[in-house]
Amino acid sequence: MQRRSFARTSVRVVAPVLTVMAIALLLGCDAFKPTQVVNPNVTDQQFLGSPGAGATWLRGVQRQFLVTLNAVVLNSEIASDNYFNNYTTNNQKFDTPDITYLDPEVTSIQSSIARLRNVATFGLDTVLPRDSSTTDNIRAEMLFLRGTANLFAGEAFVALPATSNGAVITWQELLQAGIGDFTQARTLSTDAALKQSATLALARSYYRLGNKARAVEEASALLAANATFIRNAVFDAVNGPTNAMQDVLTSSVNNLQPLPRLDFLDPKYPNRGATVQSPIAFLKAEEAHFIIAEAALSEGDVAKAKDRLQQLLTLVQSRPTELVDSRIQLRGRSGGKIIYPNASDIKVAFAPTEPLLDGFVLTRSTASVRVPTVSGTSVTTARIAGITTVDDGLYVLYLMRQEIFLAEGRRMADLGIRMPVARTEVLSNTNVHDGEVYTRAQLPTFIPAAFAMDAFKYDAAAKTVFITFDMNRVLVQNKTSPFVLPFN
Repeated sequence: MQRRSFARTSVRVVAPVLTVMAIALLLGCDAFKPTQVVNPNVTDQQFLGSPGAGATWLRGVQRQFLVTLNAVVLNSEIASDNYFNNYTTNNQKFDTPDITYLDPEVTSIQSSIARLRNVATFGLDTVLPRDSSTTDNIRAEMLFLRGTANLFAGEAFVALPATSNGAVITWQELLQAGIGDFTQARTLSTDAALKQSATLALARSYYRLGNKARAVEEASALLAANATFIRNAVFDAVNGPTNAMQDVLTSSVNNLQPLPRLDFLDPKYPNRGATVQSPIAFLKAEEAHFIIAEAALSEGDVAKAKDRLQQLLTLVQSRPTELVDSRIQLRGRSGGKIIYPNASDIKVAFAPTEPLLDGFVLTRSTASVRVPTVSGTSVTTARIAGITTVDDGLYVLYLMRQEIFLAEGRRMADLGIRMPVARTEVLSNTNVHDGEVYTRAQLPTFIPAAFAMDAFKYDAAAKTVFITFDMNRVLVQNKTSPFVLPFN
């Protein structure tokens, strides 16, 4: 029997399956009309020979991007100190964090990333060359989405195969592959939004690689082009996929709880009704400010970093907030393992020896609470002005990164946690070998074990919460580690 990588669905299978998927998606919004095909059993050749096949395939790739983003965001948030899986149907082990190549979530995330890369590649190599009506903008968008697959892989995994049944390459090489696609996409496209998306994706990739000069260059270019840029991932409540993070934050079945000092930011994706889904700001201008500020701190320029963080705060304060009904969040009172604070008069200490502070917990038993839906932070102008050292600047920066990127799947990478190549790949790909370093997760020694990142002591009578570990303090204390703070 032929051995086949789990991440590879054959081209003969991919084409009709994705064709039907794209047709179903587009028929739902009355946008697919190449030769008025309505037969869901359309063959590969019929599809490839139809006008508009490239645009239709692109919609299928965009759908796979949403599926992949869902897998990355939800599991990354659970594996970090952002959220605790108090009562859901999702993996309980990621909270430990205990991540092995046997975990079905590791397999699912890797498979989703590989499928996004593969369907984009099939579109670029096979669909678009046979569609005379295709445009450079369609090709650029497909390149961007393939680059995004490698960006996700390079941020979340120790290493992965670069192609189906291919050899494993490092996370650095995966990011470089994404950089190639983002660069081509920006060159080809005449669409300002896509050019800006590619520019910020390049800044994000160079940042993770520790290439300070290029990261700052791209970040500055993005802010010059669009100082309030957002690229939203838009979900579909009717045809799917829906926002998986919204589902676990707002449904009555699931109960994913934020760390108490992040409570005021939740739910970032409110339930706006049965036919509406909250988007995820997959890329946003805040990232560019972070890159420039961290670069300044790496060079000891505290004043420059403070100025940049203040510019960032001004942007965050301009982002929308919304009144939402969050009473469905049971705060652990029913079904969950841990009781969470649920009143605004409860004080929170970021660590056992830190002072107790107000303003971090919301009273969700009331009819509505106000939450930020793009970016929010507890950091104030006064706190930024009070920064006097590089380490304090880094602490404030990483606190803001955590708060502003909450529920966007970014925190796991900042903590230096990486997933291994899935066991299924080892069994099916002759280029992948058991026992290699890439078959083990990267868990820096400073990451607390046994659910300690999510731990806190809550005294309901005293109305106090003491969080066990301030992971932003831990990150700064370990800034010379090769796993975190890319510019240090």
